[in-house]
Amino acid sequence: MTQPLIASLVLSLSLGGAIAPFAVAQATNPEPVNIVELVRARNYARQAAERVNGGLSRYRADQSLHGPVREAPYVRNADGSYTFRILGHRVSNGVPASLPSIETVVTVAADGRTTIDYNGPIRN
Repeated sequence: MTQPLIASLVLSLSLGGAIAPFAVAQATNPEPVNIVELVRARNYARQAAERVNGGLSRYRADQSLHGPVREAPYVRNADGSYTFRILGHRVSNGVPASLPSIETVVTVAADGRTTIDYNGPIRN
């Protein structure tokens, strides 16, 4: 039996000089999840990214944060939280740029608290 392939990106976050790697799944995540919980976490993550990047007049999250929830770039963490890697577009004269230029990594705790783990240029 073949396992579904998951395209993942390993990110490294600098935390007080220590490097903490974690993976963020793209497009599919075969783990069973509570869809209502996932939708809520995705919305909190998107709103946190919008807030930290100056609001909707200056920033728009990539379409993956608006479409089907299972296609959002997330990973479910062992503690029940979700971590999202959000690519965002700068907005000029009300029009989002065609290519994303901002990467925001947001962790949403089970109780809805959000933590911005990274916000800056897109990393490779």
